[in-house]
Amino acid sequence: MRRLKRGLAMAFMLCMMILCITPVQAQENAQQTEESAGQTEESAQQTEENVQQAKQTEENVQQAGQTAENMQLTDLAKLLSETEAQEIEQLLAEMEERTGWDLMALTTDDAGGEDATSYVESWFDKYTSQDDGVICAIDMDNREIVVRAFGEAMYYITDKRTERILDAGYDEISEEKYAATLRAMLEEVDNAYRTEDAGKNYLYDEDTGKVIRHPRKKSITLSEILIALGMAVFAGGATIFGIFGKYRLKFGGYKYPIEKNGRVDLTTKEDRLVNSFVTRRHIPKPQNSGGGGSRSTIHTGSGGRSSSGGSRKF
Repeated sequence: MRRLKRGLAMAFMLCMMILCITPVQAQENAQQTEESAGQTEESAQQTEENVQQAKQTEENVQQAGQTAENMQLTDLAKLLSETEAQEIEQLLAEMEERTGWDLMALTTDDAGGEDATSYVESWFDKYTSQDDGVICAIDMDNREIVVRAFGEAMYYITDKRTERILDAGYDEISEEKYAATLRAMLEEVDNAYRTEDAGKNYLYDEDTGKVIRHPRKKSITLSEILIALGMAVFAGGATIFGIFGKYRLKFGGYKYPIEKNGRVDLTTKEDRLVNSFVTRRHIPKPQNSGGGGSRSTIHTGSGGRSSSGGSRKF
């Protein structure tokens, strides 16, 4: 009987312990479940952020790939339709083929705090593949149209040509015809390449006051040398045979008797200095205007490269 009571008492105590432990364990499990849910939510948020970053990276890669392949036209301000962009890209490709320069067109609505000229110069410095080229741009942030020429193109985009380019663009930008603005400016650049005599033009560095002539080298080709040599031989031979034919002379057949027919008269003449006068006059040095031709005013940008061109507010 005593054993039965003890057994019942132990069973009762065991049940009580189980009943006390079970809520605590359940609470711990609930807390763990809640923590796991929180971690799952954080993981989901992190995954979503990673997906967004991956998309952005993919867009950047695609944009970088497009930039590496073709930076002729960049429409950051979204001012052009797809058809207009294709037409301008075609024009740029034709001009590059004809000139051998890098030709670029740019639109932007955020110059990053820079003035229009500095922004455009920095853009060309960053994405160009050679020293010679021209960039035409529409800056909606600073409300300016810009043209800048680099390298050899500076001798073509003179101060007068710059005004023509800006005039052409201003007529169109005033009516918010953005594609027509870029097209008109680029066509004036092309016209400058076709008609300007770059060898006669010169650069004026507004930072130093230095005048720089075109470094065009004059060279003679082999064909030109041979043609000139042939013409010289022909002219010399014709002259010699003409003389012999006129006087009907034969080699070794006639000698002129200089001892018989020659005569020498020697006279003495003496000059005496009576007086002398010295006149001094100041002759001013001519102003160095570059020696003719049209002037291109240049300056050095933040990237260390010189460029000509200008900008105009709209």
